[in-house]
Amino acid sequence: MNTRAVARRPRRAAAAVLAAAALLTVTACGSDKSDDAKPAAGDGKERVIEATNGKITVPADAKRIVSLSYATGALLDLGVEPVGTSAIDENNPMELLPSQVEKAKKITSIGSGIETNIEKVASLKPDLIIVEGASAFDWNIKRLEGMGIPTLYFGIKTPGDLYAAQEKIAKAVGKEDVFAKLKADYKAKADKIKATYGDKLKSKKWAIASSYGNGEFMVDTRTSWVGRILADVGVSFAKAADEGKDHEVTYSMEKINVLSDADVILVPKAFATGEVPKETKELQDKPSWKLLKAAKDNHVLPVTYATSDRYGTSIDVLDQIEKIAKGL
Repeated sequence: MNTRAVARRPRRAAAAVLAAAALLTVTACGSDKSDDAKPAAGDGKERVIEATNGKITVPADAKRIVSLSYATGALLDLGVEPVGTSAIDENNPMELLPSQVEKAKKITSIGSGIETNIEKVASLKPDLIIVEGASAFDWNIKRLEGMGIPTLYFGIKTPGDLYAAQEKIAKAVGKEDVFAKLKADYKAKADKIKATYGDKLKSKKWAIASSYGNGEFMVDTRTSWVGRILADVGVSFAKAADEGKDHEVTYSMEKINVLSDADVILVPKAFATGEVPKETKELQDKPSWKLLKAAKDNHVLPVTYATSDRYGTSIDVLDQIEKIAKGL
């Protein structure tokens, strides 16, 4: 399978997610008598978290956590190191910050992407399993739940779901204070950039584009992963990026001129290699692309974490936007 589609920037996965007619059918476990993260009735040693698979009762002091997909980065941001995780390699970085990659590689691998080794998970004797990933994929939730271990599944359909999932993960592991600081740090950083470079950012039209080949390219809108961050610092969006009904719109290569009003175009790059994906490079080699105003002005600029899945990676994107703003 293409692990990049699951963990790095699930463009095709995102399209499949938004087109999916229904979420995975999963079996809920735990109590339904309480709201998110409130102590369960009884001895007060448990919490109830509302996830995609229901209201799940989890231990308040879980020590041995197995995490799948985006959940690993969310936990590491909170200072929690799982005992098992989806495989970590340069093709499957799961939006980890560079400072987190080596640590994550030392965590026991329980399989690549959605190909989870259930037996390996069991051998780690976890007291909590957390899965955060595109809801169009089968994450073996029923099999994980069948192990009798509290399992939180957060099915991601839109970029906003990622932030909400990290907040619930923080509640599940008792790290609400750490999450609150991350959120506050993000807001403070965004406000600072907006105050310092607001006029410059507003004076130019911004867009985000990429391609997976097949004669098509995608334009992210203001509700996309990076689009949401750009909106928080007050940029003006190019026409193709300014609507928010869908977080991503696909065009045929003949429609490259939809970006004609963009002064700045951001394209994704992998932090592991620093390279823009081959298909996006091919998009930039098109004669019609080279005629775009942003291309002529050398304002086609790469950013990492095109799938900003939590406040840790979003703060990193803000750092990149700040550097770009300084250079405009």
